[in-house]
Parts: sequence; C-alpha cells; structure tokens
Amino acid sequence: MSSTAFFRRISSLPTGNRPRFWASLLVFLFAFALYGRTAGPGIIALFDDSLEFQLVGPTLGIAHPSGYPLYTLLAFFWSRMLLPMGNWAWRMNLFSAFWGALTLALLFHLTTRLVTRADGRANWWAGLAAVAAAGVVPVWWQQATVAEVYTLHNALMLALMDVAIGINRTLDAPGAFRRRMTWIAFLAGLGLAHHRTSALLLPGLALYLLWSVPNIWKPRRAWLAWAGAFLAPLLLYGLIPLRAGMGVTDLNGAYVNSWTGFWDHVLARRYGAFFADNALAVTRTPRDWLALFVYEMGAPALLLALLGLPWLADRRGKPVKAWIFVFVVGLTNLIFALNYHVGDVEVFLLPVFLCLAMFAGAGVGTLERLLTPRSPVAGRVAQAAALLLLLAAGRDGVLNRSQEWAIHDYAEAMARVDFPPDSMVVGLEGEMTALKYMQQAEGLAANAAPIVADDPARRAQLVADGVAAGQPVYLTREIAGIEALYSFSADGPLVRVWPRGEIGIAAYAQPLDVAMADGALRLLGYDADVLAQHGGPALSLALYWQPDQAIDRNYKLSLRIVDEAGAPLTNPNGETAVADRFPLRQVAPTWSWKAGEIVRDVQIIQLPPGWESARLQVILYDAESVAEAGRWELNLSNLRP
Repeated sequence: MSSTAFFRRISSLPTGNRPRFWASLLVFLFAFALYGRTAGPGIIALFDDSLEFQLVGPTLGIAHPSGYPLYTLLAFFWSRMLLPMGNWAWRMNLFSAFWGALTLALLFHLTTRLVTRADGRANWWAGLAAVAAAGVVPVWWQQATVAEVYTLHNALMLALMDVAIGINRTLDAPGAFRRRMTWIAFLAGLGLAHHRTSALLLPGLALYLLWSVPNIWKPRRAWLAWAGAFLAPLLLYGLIPLRAGMGVTDLNGAYVNSWTGFWDHVLARRYGAFFADNALAVTRTPRDWLALFVYEMGAPALLLALLGLPWLADRRGKPVKAWIFVFVVGLTNLIFALNYHVGDVEVFLLPVFLCLAMFAGAGVGTLERLLTPRSPVAGRVAQAAALLLLLAAGRDGVLNRSQEWAIHDYAEAMARVDFPPDSMVVGLEGEMTALKYMQQAEGLAANAAPIVADDPARRAQLVADGVAAGQPVYLTREIAGIEALYSFSADGPLVRVWPRGEIGIAAYAQPLDVAMADGALRLLGYDADVLAQHGGPALSLALYWQPDQAIDRNYKLSLRIVDEAGAPLTNPNGETAVADRFPLRQVAPTWSWKAGEIVRDVQIIQLPPGWESARLQVILYDAESVAEAGRWELNLSNLRP
C-alpha cells in the first residue's frame, strides 16, 4: 500500500475513530522509542531462548518446539531485508521492541473503545492508564528488549480481540459481517501459527461470538471461507520440513524430519511434562502468587483493576459482552499458568497482565463516572493522579539493557581464538549457539566445529575421542574426572585439551621468575594485550605457570585493578574491578598440574575508567583456607589498546 493510499484509508475512517487511531500511533511511537532505546545491543544471555531466536531468525532456521514459523519468517524479513544494519542479535532485540510497542498501541485502542466517559465519548485517560499499567511491567519490559516470541504473541491476541469486539454492529451488513468473521478466523490461525497458547483465547472468543451473533452456530456456506482463512496460516508449519529438507537442523539436532518427528515438534509433546512435577517446577503458595502479581503489576494497578470490575455489567446490571470476553481470556490464561510448572511462569501470565491492565483502565473510568458529575475538576485530577501512580508504584524503575555487552563480548572472544584446522569445541547448548552465531553472523571461527553436549559424560567421551583422533579439542568448562588424564592450556576464554605431557605452548613475550606457593609454583612470564571490546576495553592476560613439584592444594587467583594507594577502581556499573577466578576455568585444578610442565592460563578482565594509570594485582591464594600464597603486579600504564 502506497503512502497516499494509506492516508486515504485513514481519512475514510469514521470521524470518531480518527483521533483514536492517531493517539494509538503516538502510543506506538513512544513505546517503540522507549523499548528500542533500552533494548539489548547484542547477545544478552547464553542459557535462554533469546540467543536461539537471534540466530534462527536471520538464518531462517528451525526453532525449538513448536517451531514458531510465523515468528521465524517475519524475523527473517525484519533482520535481513527491512533492517539490514547493526548486528543480528540487536536487530532481533529490536524486533521484539516493535511488537511490544504495537501491543501497547492495540491495548490503548481497545481500552478506549471499551471505556467511555459519562458523556459517551472515549476516555483517553483510561487508555493511557492501561498502557501505563502494562508497559512498565518488569517481565513485559524484559521481553520487549530481547529476542523472544511473547510480544508478537500478545500483539496477535489483542489484534484478534479488537477485531472481534463489536461484531454485532455488522449484523445488518452481511458483507461487512462476513469480512469481519474472515479476519477473526485468519487472526486466530495466525496466532496458532506462532504460539500454541494462542488456543487459550478461543474459549473466550467462542463465548463472545455465540453470545453476540444469533445462530452463528448453524452451518452455512460461509463456514468454508472461514475455515480456509483459519487453516491457511497453519500451512506455515510446512516451513519446518521444507527447511529440514534443505539441510537445515535445529540447534541441538533434536528435530527428526519424518511424519512422527514433525508432529512431535509442532505439538511440542515433550513439553507436556511441565503440567506435572518436573526439575524446573517452582512451588508457589497463594501468598507467593499474590506477591508475584504485586511485583509485576504494582498494587495501584491491581486496586484499579478491582475498581474496574463493575464494567462487567452496565449501570442496569446487564452483562457487557466485551468485558466478559476480556475477563474470560484473562481467566483462561491464569488457569493455564497456575498449572504449567515452569520456572519462568511470568511470561505465560503476560496475557493476564494485559487483561488486568484493561480493567485498570476501566477503574480509571469508574473514577471519572463517580467524580465528574459532582466536580469535573476532581474527575480529571483523580484520573491524572491514578496515571502517575501507575507509572511510579511497585516497579523496579527503568530497565536499560543498552550497555549489556558482557555476554556478546564473551562470545566474540571465544570465536576469535586462533583455531587450528579441524578443531572441535565442546560445550553446553547456549555456549555452542553463541559460537554458531559468531560463525554465521560475523564469519569468525571457520576452523571450529561446535558440538553441543549438555551431559558431562558425553562431553568426557567427546574429549577422549577427539584427543585420540589427534584433533584440537577445546572446552568451555570443567568436566569432573578428566583433570589428571590430559594436559591443558587456555586460549581466550576456552581451554584446549592435550595428550598428557604433550602440551604445545608458544614462547611468552615477557619473562618473569616469581616463586609462589612456598616455591612449589613459579610464574615464568606473561603476555598482555588490551582488547577493544564492545563493552569497553578489556585486558587479555596470559600467565605462564610451571610447578616445580607436585602441588597438593587448589589455588585460585584474585585479580584486582587498583590505584596508587592500592584501592580497587570502580567499573561503570558501580562494581569494584576485582575478579576471583580459578586458573584454566577450573578444568584442571592446580593439584592436577604435571610437575615441570608449563601451563598457560588466560584471564580476560574488564578495564575500568582510569586504568591507564593503575596497577593489576595478581594474588594467588588457597581456595579452601583463603591463605595468600604469592602475588605479582603489572603496571598497566605501559599498555595501550
């Protein structure tokens, strides 16, 4: 649609609808600016679904069950065609911000349709109150600033409710009624082509339609068109076997491209375990649930929602079908969340929060109806005060992820390791997804093959097979029981595994001879480089250790960046520039080091403001007794980026 046609379409709206449209557009623009400004700049987390979507979207890959084909297609279009700038992860974070902003615009539009002033006109205060109640809910703001599926899910839910409500006004125009029903069916199908919990909207929708449209349950020819509109979006699930047939796999290789495998994936059959006790379940008492709602929504929003309950009936006590529709949608989703035993149940409560926000808007409408007839000024003041209270009370403040580079920098440092040909990197799914992201998005680590192995026994077996075959093998973390079987050296944030006693290490640039641990351990030298990372400069410090005899203790390092007086400097986040870490990421404790063998350990340390005139203290201490076993200092003023 051209811009001319778009504005012609807007100008053709009934006069009463135009202000609501433009106000909704302003809500969208403000919310998009807010969420976009506070969105994560790259990879935010390793061990949740956001990293998966940051890779699956731009590559048109296969997501975990139920596959999310609508999200994947829209994300591919967004990240590769509509927004071809910035890193992939940021583009996908902004994708969530877009749908989060659209959800709030729809929430405003729907609430102002349902809440009218005493004179019958739309109550803008009520719409703004609903937006304020929902827009700064902590879990909602989180979902709107990182790649996830829930903002699109809730946008589709509100779009369907907005289209459905008021269908009774089309009953005298058969053509308009059929078109409205076609859109309802299509949006319902789109919802199910995205997230299976969209089915939770259907009971409320069915009740509303059966109540609002006489004899809609009777078979008619239009049913075929409506069924086609509903089923057409579900064909998007064909994307999964289509991409699998092109050689694409899901990130952990679990999808089987067969008839049974397809339905297992689409129906997410293994997720049924979350309706029973499981390892991820969190037991909550009624008090815990109440505390969760107060934390997320804030007490003022919940009180206003209670004040809005009278809108379920008009002033003569007659049920209001639209508000009962909203109530049933919220109740259905609440019942699901109460019985779906997962740790992050908050995301499944988002439809409930949105319905509560609409009732909070209705609560503001109740204030207007109670106070305005007595004093118009009091009515306006009460509504404005309620809006301010919604914005301020019971929240954690602004969620700003725009400077959260730590995980992205870790992933990039891992991918920038100088991998020899045929290297294999063994780690957990999130860690390997980060490496795959860097390979496909940034073209790094071409010689490395990421291998997902969440089970420690499988990781140990992969290491044994790789070392036996002469492959360069790298680990992201420790595996119990392998420390005495191999030799180890660090490369960036990874640890390379060598045959025992056959470690190969290049010469160090800066020689030292510092005896520690009562002479049992010597620091032979170091290499130091300043890395220009996204989150600010970091020090890559390679320490070369040599045990002169067997060590019977597990030593740890305290790395402190201090000023001339010895006081630790402070990072921009307010934390002191102190890090306590095990050498070699605890893959090989010091008691397992082979006497006479040089061990290369690499520590990457974020540099705080003022580091150019500071010193780095490297303190070796006993991890059990915390007794110091030696120290060495590096003058950072000699280093340059």
